[in-house]
Amino acid sequence: MSRRQNTLSCPPHHSVSGRLEKPKVTAAAESTPMITWKEFEECIPWHIVVLVGGGFALAKGCEVSGLSVWVGHKMEPLSSLPVWVIVLIVCLLVTSVTEVASNPATITIFQPILSSLAEGIGVNPLLVIIPATISASCAFLLPVANPPNAIVFSYGHLTVPDMIKAGLGTNLISMMALWFGLYTWGVPMFDLNTFPDWASHNTSAASMP
Repeated sequence: MSRRQNTLSCPPHHSVSGRLEKPKVTAAAESTPMITWKEFEECIPWHIVVLVGGGFALAKGCEVSGLSVWVGHKMEPLSSLPVWVIVLIVCLLVTSVTEVASNPATITIFQPILSSLAEGIGVNPLLVIIPATISASCAFLLPVANPPNAIVFSYGHLTVPDMIKAGLGTNLISMMALWFGLYTWGVPMFDLNTFPDWASHNTSAASMP
């Protein structure tokens, strides 16, 4: 019988000394990010970020500086009108402004002003803020009012007068439906006829800037 020849063969992952060797990572096995910063920078709508962020900053500035309280007290002569007329005027004002500005920026600016107005005339702030917030979405007149209007206008089949004619009736119907819904089930649902305790902390501290 012939002796077998001893061979010094080692497993692929072991060295001769017995220590484990790290397996070599090929270029194909390396992990790659799902999205790079360059792709993120090209795809993100920076104009929307700046617009919405600017609206939040402007609203915070109006609140901190006391401008919203001052404007709200300047609108106190509206207290001589019935509350339902005030709500209708606020809806019309917010709907007009949101046609030329973004919806979040519009309501972010108007909310502190309307809250100060409601506190000044002794009305529940939600009675004014709720219809104003919903009215900010009633932007049906101009192409710049919201992205769907801009997409429809970009096809070139409609003109600005055409959109105004169609959107004016839609705005009026939306405001009337909003006002009807507010006084039908909104008032009893949120108890809007009473002035809440959480809204009374600013009435005594309001001052002129």
